[in-house]
Amino acid sequence: MRLVAAVLAFVLAAPAAALAQSAPAALECTPHQTIVAGIGRAGVVAFTGPVFGARVCATVVNLAIDLFTARIAEAPASDALVTAALTGGGDVTLQLEGATVSGVGPYVVAPGGVFPALGGDTSEVPRVLLAYAGQRVLVIGTTPVALVDLARILRDQPDLFGADAVERAVVIASGPGAALSVRGDDGVLGAASVASPRVLLLIKRG
Repeated sequence: MRLVAAVLAFVLAAPAAALAQSAPAALECTPHQTIVAGIGRAGVVAFTGPVFGARVCATVVNLAIDLFTARIAEAPASDALVTAALTGGGDVTLQLEGATVSGVGPYVVAPGGVFPALGGDTSEVPRVLLAYAGQRVLVIGTTPVALVDLARILRDQPDLFGADAVERAVVIASGPGAALSVRGDDGVLGAASVASPRVLLLIKRG
């Protein structure tokens, strides 16, 4: 009986140990905050998806809406504080100071803070979002997460991203190429670089 118990304990413990050894480094999410050129702040936060339960790490930049301009380019630029991938895939068009962002979507928070119909998409992939909260614009890059989990966390815990409420939020990139890089006052948060055929650049207004 003792031998059986010992073997059973070993069998049950082995998968857990293997899982711990193979866990992706992205899940080791260390909270961090920084100022961004005097026009906003950025940070790294973690949350657990309220529907599917995935552990998600997010890079967030929160900028004053009237203190930056936007540009769409084919590559990162040295004057950009924020570089975000634009992978397309939707029919939403956004107007930013300096640029019109088209072919993005879907909404994960529809205009007016409404929970949208997400079409049953349960895939968990990296995402980049552009969100509006009063006089602030948020750009959020995540590790793999389902759209419904993003929608819930933005509606239920906007303070996690430095907002009182998120009025609307749109996916601007999904999949392996979805990356966000933020140049904070004490270093780069998120991706070291963004390799995408089209990128959104946010630049401090002169």
